Amino acid sequence: MPGKWSDDRFLDSLRQIGDPVADEAIARLMAGRQTADVGIIFRMMRANDDVLPADAPQAYKDFAAASPGLPPDLDFARLQRGGAAFYRNALPSVIAMLASSLPRGYAAPCIGEILSISRDLERHPYSRLMGVVQLLINISDGDAFQPQGRARATAQKLRLLHAGVRAIAPRYRPLYREQYGVPVNLEDMLATIMGFSYLVVDGVDKLGVPLTRQEADDNYYLWRTFALMVGIHPPGRPHDWSYIPETLADAAEFYASFARRHDAPAERNPYGVLLTQDNLQMMRQLIAAPMTLLGMRLAPRVWMAEMMTVEQLALVGMRPLVGHALIRAVLARILSASRSIGHRWVFAILARDILQGMVDLNRGGEATFSIPFDRLGLQGKEFA
Repeated sequence: MPGKWSDDRFLDSLRQIGDPVADEAIARLMAGRQTADVGIIFRMMRANDDVLPADAPQAYKDFAAASPGLPPDLDFARLQRGGAAFYRNALPSVIAMLASSLPRGYAAPCIGEILSISRDLERHPYSRLMGVVQLLINISDGDAFQPQGRARATAQKLRLLHAGVRAIAPRYRPLYREQYGVPVNLEDMLATIMGFSYLVVDGVDKLGVPLTRQEADDNYYLWRTFALMVGIHPPGRPHDWSYIPETLADAAEFYASFARRHDAPAERNPYGVLLTQDNLQMMRQLIAAPMTLLGMRLAPRVWMAEMMTVEQLALVGMRPLVGHALIRAVLARILSASRSIGHRWVFAILARDILQGMVDLNRGGEATFSIPFDRLGLQGKEFA
């Protein structure tokens, strides 16, 4: 008998669930023509500020009031350890996220078709990714899950962003629901969370600088908590953890099932191929000019080949990279140095600066989540 996370009937049921509370808030805002007002609020509210402006739309106030508080019985010490584990292993974790987690997610058309809505007219096609990078920063900080920390406000904003995507998806992807279920459904949301947790742990291991068991478990606990806060739970039961794999072993079972169910060959997944190319171009732009003169422009391709199988690369239109032994040796030495006790803090600061630098490059500062009431909003041009 298959386990829960391999049960197609259970996983199919997750594809029919979105976030009714957030969807209702978006519908009221659109009906009241208050979309611009929400944009102003999103700009005004810092990620760690729970105070709503007095003139905020009532639909927004009601949504914020109805949003559940932090789950009971949280292990705050463990959450802090989870964030610290990320920063202690920041450089390989960021590499694993960019060069493995994201392209493996793009292999599924059900995800690629939604992410690509903003790409059609986007001058900088990876700018929406910057909001995700800001998310990574927001929930990894030491006090993120305190009552006034960043995680709660970030989760609320992300729920509204997802609801905005669900509202506009029928206009730009009219066949999506028939083919894949509810846009931004719980199965796809869970796969995305696994991309930033389980797949990062898996990728770092393949890079030869694995996290300790406690580091991996604590960081996964952080992401599992955030998954609950962002709405991955049975309808009406916001503190029920049953829709989120409990352990990394369960997470591995779920992601293997997700890939089996949804990954598609490159010729049937054009959006995933384009998103992978965008992501590769972004990684190349992050490499300093002097490093490119030394041949390090190939580093992203080398890392992708280290962490992804030939079959996984082919799904997103990539070929294996052979040779380049010198570059591989240099990159391995850099990663090894990043894990040494004497240098770890330096690389932790460096990786955080890289993450924030990615945001600054595209957004000029902290990325503010915005609700897409149309395609331009999804691109972050309306009020990001």
